[in-house]
Amino acid sequence: MIFLAMTWLAPFAASIVALSTIPPLVALYFLRLRRTRRVISSTMLWKRATQDLRANAPFQRLRLSLLLLLQLLALALLAFAIAQPQIEMGDSQAKRIVFLIDRSGSMNVNDAPGDRSRLEEAKQLAENRVRALNSGGIFSGSAPSVMVIAFAKDAQILCPFTDNAAQAIAVIKAIEPTDESTTLSDSFELARAFSTITKPDMPSTVVADAPSYELFSDGRIADLSRSVLRGGEQVLFHNIGKSTTANAGIGAVAVSRNPDRPDEVQIYARVVNWGGDIFSGDLEVVVDDRLRAVTPKPVEVPAAQEDKTIGIRVPGEIQVVFPSMTLPKGGLVEVRFAKHDALLADDRAIVVAAPPEALKVALVGRGAFVMRSILEGMSLKSLDFFSLSEWNDTLKKDPMAPDSFDVIVLDDAMPDDLARGRYLIFHATPISAGISPYGTKDNATAQSIRDEHPLLQYVNLNDIFVSSMTAVAAGGDADVIVESSEGPMILTLNRGALTIVYVTFDPMESDWPFQRGFVNFFANSISWLAAGGSAVADEPLAPGDVAKARLPLGAKEVSMLIPNGTAMPIAVQDPSNISYGPLRTSGVYRMSWTVPNGQSGPTLKAYAVNMNARIEGRADAAAEVKFATERVAGIQGGASVETSAWPWLLLSAVAVLFLEWWVWLRRV
Repeated sequence: MIFLAMTWLAPFAASIVALSTIPPLVALYFLRLRRTRRVISSTMLWKRATQDLRANAPFQRLRLSLLLLLQLLALALLAFAIAQPQIEMGDSQAKRIVFLIDRSGSMNVNDAPGDRSRLEEAKQLAENRVRALNSGGIFSGSAPSVMVIAFAKDAQILCPFTDNAAQAIAVIKAIEPTDESTTLSDSFELARAFSTITKPDMPSTVVADAPSYELFSDGRIADLSRSVLRGGEQVLFHNIGKSTTANAGIGAVAVSRNPDRPDEVQIYARVVNWGGDIFSGDLEVVVDDRLRAVTPKPVEVPAAQEDKTIGIRVPGEIQVVFPSMTLPKGGLVEVRFAKHDALLADDRAIVVAAPPEALKVALVGRGAFVMRSILEGMSLKSLDFFSLSEWNDTLKKDPMAPDSFDVIVLDDAMPDDLARGRYLIFHATPISAGISPYGTKDNATAQSIRDEHPLLQYVNLNDIFVSSMTAVAAGGDADVIVESSEGPMILTLNRGALTIVYVTFDPMESDWPFQRGFVNFFANSISWLAAGGSAVADEPLAPGDVAKARLPLGAKEVSMLIPNGTAMPIAVQDPSNISYGPLRTSGVYRMSWTVPNGQSGPTLKAYAVNMNARIEGRADAAAEVKFATERVAGIQGGASVETSAWPWLLLSAVAVLFLEWWVWLRRV
C-alpha cells in the first residue's frame, strides 16, 4: 500500500530553537522604545503615531503587523528545518533492507521493456533502487544497509549487509540466470540469520532486528504457502513481467530400447501448455544434431484450466509418441518445437540414449527359477552364479570384486560387505546401507507409484498383491519409488560407489512373477544400475542437480564441458565417486577424462539437463504474492524512497526573510 509518511530526526533541537527565538520576537513588539514626550497643539494628523505609542505600552493589545507575521513564519520554518523532517512515499523503510532477486527459469522470459528478460529488468530495478536509497547526499537521512540474495532452487548471499552502494550494485550486475525451479523460504532463513543479534553478556537473549524485504520476481514461487513472515517483517514486491504472457514447453522426454530389437528406440514426449488458449505447433526429433523426424501435423495442446477444488491453475498436457527409429550406437536425442515462444529453455528437451551393450551380471543367493530364466533370456556378456558363502569368500579374497560386474542381483541374500557395487536386492534388508527393518507386514498393495521413473517403464503395479513384506525405515537419501500403506515396497539408493535398487518383499510371495511387468522391471533395473543410477539413459537431470560419475581407477585430467563451451576442470580424489555441480542451466554437459596406457573403455560421459515446463514453465506474472498468512500486492517500475524536507524548509525561511525585508523597505 502506498502512503505518505513523515518522521523527525531532531525534534528536541527544533523545540529549543523555537522556544528561544519566537517569544523574544513577540516581546520586542510589545516592548519597543517609547517616544520622547512633546507638547504639541494637536494630534489629529498624528493618528498613526498615537497608535504606535499605545502599542509600545507593556501588556497592551498587540497591533496586527505584516512584518511580525513574516518574521514568525521565518522562525517557524527555521525550527522545522532544524527538526530535519523526512518525507517518505511508499512502504515504511527499515534500517536494513534485503534485496531478494529471483533468477529462476521463468525469469528468462523475454517480455520486459526493450525485449529484455525479466531477470535483466529485475537487476536494473534493483540497481536503481540502491542508487535511490543513497542519492540524497547531505539533504537526506542515513541510507539503510543493503543485503543482496539471489534465489532459485536454493538461495545465495551475494552481498551481506553493507552501506557501500557500489558493492551492492556490482553484485547485482553479476547475477547469472539459471533454469532452476523457485523456492523462497531459504532466502528468509539466511536473511534472518544475519539480522538476529545475540548479546554477548546474555547468551540466551536474542534481539531480532527485523529487516525489510524487497522482492524482485514474477511471483511464480513454489513454496510461498509455506513461507511465514515474522513480526516486524515487511515485504515490498516488485512484480516483473506481463500477466498475459503465455508459454508452452516440453514437460518430459524419454527414450527406451526395444528388448527384442536393441537397435531400435521409442521416443516419448509430454507437451505442457500454460496459456489460456490451445497451443498448436510442430515437434521435431533431432539425434546428434541431425533432424530425424517431424510430427506429421501440428500437435494441439489444451489450454490451462483453473482447478476450483484445489484453487490452482493446471496446465494442459498431451503425450506424444514418435515412430520407432534405429539408434545402434546411442547418442543425444532432442525433442524440440519448430518455433520458439517467450521462454526458450523449455522449448526443447534432451536425453542421452546409451548404446546397447552386453553386461556382466552376477546372481547371488538361492537363484530362483524365475530370476534365472529372466537373466538367461537377456543378451548379457556373462552371467555368473554364486551362493552366499561363495560370494563372501570372493569378497574376502578381493574387496574390489563387485567392480568386476555391471550389476549384482541378490536373491534373498545379504553379503558380509556391501561397501561398493551396483545391486538389485530382493527381500534381504541391506542394514549396512542404513535401511532398518522393524517387522513384517501382510497383505500389502501398492498405494503410491512413481510411474515416470525409469525403473517402472512398461510396468503396471496397480494390481500387484504381496502376501508378506518387510517393513523398513530408510535414510534421508533413499528415493522411494513404490510405497504401500505399510511402508516402502521399492526404493533406490545412490551413494557414488554404491548403488542399490531394493525390493522389500520376496517376489515369490506375490503374484508379480506372473505379470509381464516383472520382466520389464527386471530389465529396467539392470539397465538403470549399469548406467550408475544417474538416469543418463532415460531420465535427464533437472537444473540444480549434481552430475555424478563412476570413472575407471587411474582416471585423470577430468573436466566438464558446460553448454556455453567452457571446459571446467574437476579435482579428483576418488575416481569411483565423481561429483560436479550444481548444473544450473539446461543443455548438454560432457565430462571427459584420460586413462593410463593399457586401459580401454569410454573417456566421455554426457549429461542432459532439461527445464521442466510443468514446474517452471508458467510465464504469466503474478499480480501479488500470497504467503501463508498474508498477501502482498505488487508494484511496477520501482518504489519511491525517503526524502529530506529540511533543505526546502530552510530555503523557504530565507525567501520569507527576503520578503520581510522588501516589505520593510516599502514602509520606510
